[in-house]
Amino acid sequence: MNLLGTQLYGEVPREFFGLLAGPNAPLYADVLDRLAPAFEEAGHLARAEAAEIVVALLRERPGFEVGAEFPDAAAEASTVQGQASLVLRRLVDTRWLLEPVRSDWQRLVTLNPAAELMLASLRQIARGDRGQFTDSLQIACSQLLNPDAFGEQAFADLEACLSNVRQGLRELRQMEGGIERHTRRLLASDTLRENLAVLYDDFSETIGHACYRELVRARLPSRILHARRRLDAIAVDERVLDQMQRERLRRIPQVDAPTASAEIRLRVDELGRLLESVVPQADALDRRAADFARRAFARLRYLQETSSSQRECVQEVFRRVESAADGGRLHEIPEDLGLPSPLVPDAGLLSPDSLYRPRLRRIAGELEPVGDDVTEQEIDAAMAELGANLRDTLNVIRANRFVERLEGAPGTRVGLADLPIRNDDDVADIIACLLHAGARDASYRVEAERDAADTASPGTVVKAGYAIEKFELEKK
Repeated sequence: MNLLGTQLYGEVPREFFGLLAGPNAPLYADVLDRLAPAFEEAGHLARAEAAEIVVALLRERPGFEVGAEFPDAAAEASTVQGQASLVLRRLVDTRWLLEPVRSDWQRLVTLNPAAELMLASLRQIARGDRGQFTDSLQIACSQLLNPDAFGEQAFADLEACLSNVRQGLRELRQMEGGIERHTRRLLASDTLRENLAVLYDDFSETIGHACYRELVRARLPSRILHARRRLDAIAVDERVLDQMQRERLRRIPQVDAPTASAEIRLRVDELGRLLESVVPQADALDRRAADFARRAFARLRYLQETSSSQRECVQEVFRRVESAADGGRLHEIPEDLGLPSPLVPDAGLLSPDSLYRPRLRRIAGELEPVGDDVTEQEIDAAMAELGANLRDTLNVIRANRFVERLEGAPGTRVGLADLPIRNDDDVADIIACLLHAGARDASYRVEAERDAADTASPGTVVKAGYAIEKFELEKK
């Protein structure tokens, strides 16, 4: 049986991972991180050169502990050179560094390939990946919805979709981890400068603008829904399944047809499960991003309060609330906390009357009646104002509503005699239609008999007591 544990500890000793569990684990990680660039350049280092690098690091960050790891090395650990020798010896014993026996007796050390993989993982855990959201999920959805896909290379298309969806989900998890990491840094910030740097510099650049904005633009829920329906259709398409089976058998001839069919079915089911997990993962990411924003601004307000001149007063209030709560819930805190009366510092008030501002009083004017001797100019001005008010009231919206109430589909023509005009409101609707017949957002056209027949004396129709020139309305 290919058990992971058996294979793993067949390649590295058990002490390989124990190196990172002792009191000097941070020091070993720093040493390996410092030695790795030198190994990348030359492939190996003389032990003396490696010792010099470790000595320089120990002088930068002292803190080597002898302890139970080196019980009989107290004398050797008394100097920096001795500590460097112990560190290198420990790295060689645990197979992080390899020191092969050479015929020329030179002592050269190299980095174990397994240690190189572990070091890359440790860097990723400690520093985190820069968040990214590529178009892997969009590519998978587009490939599933492409009518030309899943033809001659149906199995290859299926594997490509699987790979892209896995990559997309991995990116979503990395984004969620990045938000969680920024949240921890945010809550650990003690100054406004640190808080704003995390919020606007780090988070906005690495998550907000680089990833989260692209995730919102991707519109994944609708894409995933259509892609899932297409996959369901592929899962019952015998022609596509047979093509996948033939392609699988051509790649691996030793596999029989039932086994190939079962493998294809497993891959289709896996792709379906992965597609169904995309939207919940994206929703969880949305909630975490919203929680980060809420905590960021709450922390900002808290730092603004505690960093001001009233810092001690605010902290005293929180201390009293904390002591009164005693591990309970907020609604269980008694109303009377014994807080001091609020003070208004540096108000500069001489008396309460200084806040009073007298009310501004205006003298009522007298209404002058309009006389009977109205001039022609005043009449024209009043008529112009009345016309402007009518134009503002009789707008194109009113005209469109009148036309919508008429029966008939677009293209229907209705003459003036057939229009429902019974009162002054209906006449106002007709006026609105005539005023805005040439508007771009009008939902109708007007053809007057005066223009259609090219006559100066068109016929009229009496409606609601008004004689109106004949015209026709055509619904757009």
